[in-house]
This record gives sequence, C-alpha cells and structure tokens, in this order.
Amino acid sequence: MTSTNKSFTAACAVISAEKSENYLWVLQRIKSMLAGCMEPRVILTDRDFALMNACEQVFPKAHKYLCRFHIQQNINKNSKRKFSDKEWKEFVRTFWTLCESTTEEIYMYNLENFEAQLKEADREQVYDYMKKSWLDPYREKFVSCWINQTINFRQTTTNRVESMHATLKSHFPSHRNTLDKLVLYVDHVVAKQYAEIRSTFETSLRKVMTHHKKQPMLAYILRKVSIYAIELLSIELKRKEDGLRAYGASCGCQLFTSCGLPCACRLEKLENKGSFHTCRAWRFLSNASPKPTMDSEQNRARSSLAYIIQ
Repeated sequence: MTSTNKSFTAACAVISAEKSENYLWVLQRIKSMLAGCMEPRVILTDRDFALMNACEQVFPKAHKYLCRFHIQQNINKNSKRKFSDKEWKEFVRTFWTLCESTTEEIYMYNLENFEAQLKEADREQVYDYMKKSWLDPYREKFVSCWINQTINFRQTTTNRVESMHATLKSHFPSHRNTLDKLVLYVDHVVAKQYAEIRSTFETSLRKVMTHHKKQPMLAYILRKVSIYAIELLSIELKRKEDGLRAYGASCGCQLFTSCGLPCACRLEKLENKGSFHTCRAWRFLSNASPKPTMDSEQNRARSSLAYIIQ
C-alpha cells in the first residue's frame, strides 16, 4: 500500500496450477526484479502450505502472517452449523476480540473468556478445534500482539489482493484470452492505479484540513505526511484523551510498532514539543520514478510478454 492507503500492483503472474513449483517460479521472478532493500518484510497469505513453503524458501527473512479473513472462512465451514445465528454472532465477536489482543497478557485474559464462553455453552469440541487448528500453532501469525511487533501498516487480511484480482478479472471481456491480451489488460489496470495514486499524493500536498489545525502537532505535519497518516494520528490523539487520560488504560503501542507513527503514550510525551518524527513511508508523497512509457500499447505488451516468458 502507499502512504495514502492506496493499493498498487507490483507483479502479476499466470500459472497453470497452484503448486509449490509454480509458486517458487513466480516468487523467484519477483525477487529477481527487486533490489535487496526492496524485498518484502511482511508476507500475508492464506493457509496454503505450498505457498507458505515457497515464501519461506524465497524470502526467508520476511515475517509470514496468515489472513484473518481466510481463517474466519475456515472456522465458518467447520463450526457455524453448530450455533444459532445469535450465538454465532457472539462467537465471532469474541474471536475477533481475541485476535485484536494488544498484549500477551490481554490475549491470555481474552482466551480464558473465549474458553469459558464455549465450555459454558457445551461446545468444547469447537474450542478444541480452535486451539489445535489455529490458536496453538498459528496465533503468532494473526493475533495483534504478535503481528504488530513488525511494521505491517495494519494489514491483517489479503482483501486488498482479492479486490485487485477481482478488478483485473472485470477487465477481461471473456474467459478466452491470449497471453499478450492479458498483458494489455494488466497494463491498463496498472496505469489506472498510477493515476489514482498520483491524485492522492497531490491531495495530501494541497488539501487544507481545518478541523485538524486545532491540534498543533497535526497542523505541524499537514502536507508533510499523507492525509491518511494524519487521520490515524487524529484517532490516536482521541484515544489518548478518552482512554489513557480518562481511565488510565494501557497504550499497547500498536500504532507505533505496526505503522511507525507515534502511539498514544508517545503523543502524550510529545504534546508540548509541537513536532515529532514519523516513519519515512508516510512522508512519501511523490512517485519514485517516472511512469514507464512505450511507443504503443503493442510494444508495451510485447516487452512485458518477453519478460514473462523468460
């Protein structure tokens, strides 16, 4: 994602089957295009073991996390039929509270509540399934107190990729396409993304946000970071007032560790300074390189196709 919360396509691939060797080929091609400093630091997938293993082989230093949406889908298939609609909503709410635990202590507290709720309803089998299939082996791959120890910009699902995939497919006139036509469709989608991203950069550099000027710290960074970052900080400032000051709640520092922005407790300390530093990613409000151009769409397609076939 960009500093303005827009998605962009880094690569597209066409594979014949979702097998380990195909995933390896795709990831190796992606790695060959990236400088070492640009390799992913966080990779989010569903629990596809072939894909997970391929990611581990090609990008061993990256943190590997699991998509909460796909976890929820698996839980739905296994357990939803065992609940009434009302009970299921309560179960899902409790599970997501567990996922959002900001510290290990809070996680253990929420886990005890989760266990008690299921056992009280005589659903120990569901609890055993959750523990053995998800919580014990994978909690460090999807629960906030673990995944937010690294910069992930609050991405907990693969929904961005799913959405971009759906957008790309919507540009296909039919299910029968040649590879060179697919490249043209991808190029069209990427060009549209580029235009939208550039527009959001310009908005962040120009927009006047009078309602944030009441906060001196936010006024200081206006037009220096993205509007999206300012909105996140505005929410955190409110949390500082409502939670930390009013009730003495624990900060958890999630915004700092996962997004590189000052969290509530840090904002409290910085309040009288009037300025602070943010992660460089939020200050990125211009295109790093000029948009690639070709003489024609056909040349662009041929160039892309030649690389794909390599």
